[in-house]
Amino acid sequence: MKSIQDAYRERFHKDGILATEAATLLPDGINSDSRYMLPHPVYVTHANGSRKWGLNGQEFIDYWCGHGALLFGHNPPAIVSSVTKQIQKGTHFGACHPLEIEWAKLIPAFIPSAERIRFTNSGTEANQQAVRLSRAFTGKNKVLLFEGHYHGWLYPIYPTHAIKDNMREIDNRIICPPNDIELVEHYLSNDPNIACIILEPTGPCSGVVPLDGEFLKQLRIITEKYDVVLIFDEVITGFRVTDGSCQAFYNIKPDLTTLGKILTGGLPGGAIVGRKEIMNLISNDEKLRGSNQKKIAHYGTFSANPLSASSGIAMLNLIKQKNPYPHINDIAQKLRDGLNNLFTQHQLDWVVYGQFSCIKFLIGHGVHDLPASAFSAQQFDYKKLLKRGDKDLAHLLRKTLLLQGVDISLSSVISVAHNEADITKTISAFDAAIHRIKKEGQISYLSL
Repeated sequence: MKSIQDAYRERFHKDGILATEAATLLPDGINSDSRYMLPHPVYVTHANGSRKWGLNGQEFIDYWCGHGALLFGHNPPAIVSSVTKQIQKGTHFGACHPLEIEWAKLIPAFIPSAERIRFTNSGTEANQQAVRLSRAFTGKNKVLLFEGHYHGWLYPIYPTHAIKDNMREIDNRIICPPNDIELVEHYLSNDPNIACIILEPTGPCSGVVPLDGEFLKQLRIITEKYDVVLIFDEVITGFRVTDGSCQAFYNIKPDLTTLGKILTGGLPGGAIVGRKEIMNLISNDEKLRGSNQKKIAHYGTFSANPLSASSGIAMLNLIKQKNPYPHINDIAQKLRDGLNNLFTQHQLDWVVYGQFSCIKFLIGHGVHDLPASAFSAQQFDYKKLLKRGDKDLAHLLRKTLLLQGVDISLSSVISVAHNEADITKTISAFDAAIHRIKKEGQISYLSL
């Protein structure tokens, strides 16, 4: 049998040709680091439901789901219809339009803290503006973040998992380990210059290191105590978790919330929402923002553009009509359970975990007497969780699964389009992939 690497090159030969051409134009031939693969990525030509197709017509069960943006899978008819109608009317007016109001009206049903709303071009931009507003509102300058939480790729909220233990405070940032409420209060009680705390409310990268409602409730209490703005980054979790958002599910009201992905139904965009006295600092009206408060500027060429608005309206209306959460949470749990049973049968130090409809893999956790059936992410070393296991082995696994017709990442999601047949096929694909990797001698076994 050919090696996995040779089989991959042969099966995706056309993709390799495109990748070579792309590399003459684009650094690494890609436009997002998450798409980097060796020897080259797979190219997709079209998608529908839970499937997407490659250059030679290869069919893949897709668990990327547009990096989490496609709650109903690829091309749900209601969204396709809405966007098709709007694109014939115009994609960008350079002006206000009725759709932005209709869109904004739908948000508070899912995001209880949304007293005022400002649409942005992306989730990253929303997070940047949230920090700016917090600093202006409090008159303070520092930002407290949690290690590994992702808030976009711009300073000062660039990913913090690479910060070393002796660099907990750098520039105007304070970096805390996950879930340590006592350390958070220590910082807040000893440093009066902390303007805000920003975090993903299910933990870094939507739950790589799980975070629970009790921690969030304690965080809300102490931020109010020390007059610190609490920002929930719900770019991933917004409209994805049960009840539509983490803050609704846990009944916690942050000061500001940032949104993206599902908000715009698969098209670019985002939003910042929250307390009106903070959000009004964007206003040109001095009476709204207060005579002593300087206006915080916010421009955005594509903010609330009519095409993204039409897609977002269709998406949020679909959620109201269909209530997708019981289905996607159930399917996600079936996939997690099925894969963990498989990993245990193969005696591998692999595990899949996650909250709600999110899927997190730890491929090679390195504890050789810990089967997947006994694994608890809450009790596992968070630094090992953030490292995500054996990256080379995970990379090999992804290529082997692509050969089996499954495209899944270390952080994946379930869409409404996924069903139990998809789960069965996916577990079978993992079984075949494991057998193939075993033949190449690149798997470590548990000592049970």
